[in-house]
Amino acid sequence: MPQRKGYRSDRLNRRRRSRVERSQAWILYVLAGAVAFVAVLGAWYMAGRFAGEEAPAEKKGYLAAIELTVPGQEAPVAGLLVAQDPSGGDPGVYVIPPDLLLEGANGEYVFAGDAMAAGSLAADLGRVVGAPIDAVYRVPVADLGRWAGAGGLRVALEDPVAVDIDGESKVFEDGDLVPVAELPAIFAATGTDRLSTTALQTALVAATLDAAALRPAGERSPMAGAVTPSPQRGPALPVVLRRIASGAAQVALFPAWTRVAEGQFAFLPDAEAIMAGITRRSPSYNADVTVQVRNGSGKVGVGEAVVERLSSLDVNLPAPLNADSFSYRQTQILAGPDTLAVARDIRAILGRGVVLDGPNLPKATVQVIVGDDFHAPQPSPEEQP
Repeated sequence: MPQRKGYRSDRLNRRRRSRVERSQAWILYVLAGAVAFVAVLGAWYMAGRFAGEEAPAEKKGYLAAIELTVPGQEAPVAGLLVAQDPSGGDPGVYVIPPDLLLEGANGEYVFAGDAMAAGSLAADLGRVVGAPIDAVYRVPVADLGRWAGAGGLRVALEDPVAVDIDGESKVFEDGDLVPVAELPAIFAATGTDRLSTTALQTALVAATLDAAALRPAGERSPMAGAVTPSPQRGPALPVVLRRIASGAAQVALFPAWTRVAEGQFAFLPDAEAIMAGITRRSPSYNADVTVQVRNGSGKVGVGEAVVERLSSLDVNLPAPLNADSFSYRQTQILAGPDTLAVARDIRAILGRGVVLDGPNLPKATVQVIVGDDFHAPQPSPEEQP
């Protein structure tokens, strides 16, 4: 009997130990999982710290207009169009003179100054550039001096410019320091030499953004001051100003020809230059035909040069790639289905190449294989660093 009793006790003890061991095992499993989770979480956090925190947000493009006003005049005297492409490339800033011809709702000509006064600049300018204007803001011309953070702006001019200020003609030359107090008078000037006046205004905008780019980043942030939010879907004005004051903006007069009809001077939009410099930067731009450029000669830069030549066409232009070989002596323009007219336009623009059928290409696609007969333009000595 004692032996029997001892056997039962051992058996109960083994059962108790087995239950305890199973409980301990489950606790260890849970702890191991928790430790692993914490380790992964810690590694992710540290990786984010060392990698510069979060991944940058996807860049978005926009077309934004800034109307410039002067004291004593209800209507804006000029404007700026900021074109930022979705890929984050250098923004373009285009000066809009009040005598730039736009397109009204019924196809009629409308001066930019009248469109700004009527509040229809976004629609009328959008019809000219072939893309929606995402936001329109109105600021005083005097704010250019505040953006620059300086009392004067040093201008770069090809020729002297004479402007009437306070009833007196004042001449500005290359390298002159223009007091910011004279900005309202310069932008409100309506002299007979409109090309020279707009050249001075464009130089002042360029000088403003150059000076703003030299300011510390903390000083550039509040450049916009107190601004009423735009009713459009585009970016806030502070976002636009920080971008164009980054030192990468390209400032120019809005692409246009000049015309005088019945004594009336006007800037007439240049459709090809607008397509190349502005329309393509719009996030909504999407053409019916895509042109693929391939480097078939092996020469450095020829693909980019061809893309630049073709930028005036209303076609999608993805980044150039290399062809299957670098042994192409003659440029080939392969036309996919329903693209023969575009292929011929490309041949006319390049001034070389042979148009061939591209039966294996997708619909609405043209492929340009750049051969050894195409020579990329060389930079002039002034453009070389």
